[in-house]
Amino acid sequence: MMKVQWQVIVGIIVAILIIVFGTTNMGTVDVQLMFWTVQWPLIIVILGSVVAGALLVICFNYYRTRKKRKLATGGQQKISKSQK
Repeated sequence: MMKVQWQVIVGIIVAILIIVFGTTNMGTVDVQLMFWTVQWPLIIVILGSVVAGALLVICFNYYRTRKKRKLATGGQQKISKSQK
């Protein structure tokens, strides 16, 4: 329970830092996307990068959790087969 509280607190602090950093950088920047160059506000680039990073973390955590569960259930199946 305490671990979740710390994650929420750290998440809020990081969100506040991103908002402060983003609002102080309101200028436009050139972003090159393969063959195109577009001008976007820096806040959009920053938030897009944060969202992309968060999605990567979520995907890696999902994969790791699924792998652990698979190993745990596989181990339980081996134990039950050997007891029969």
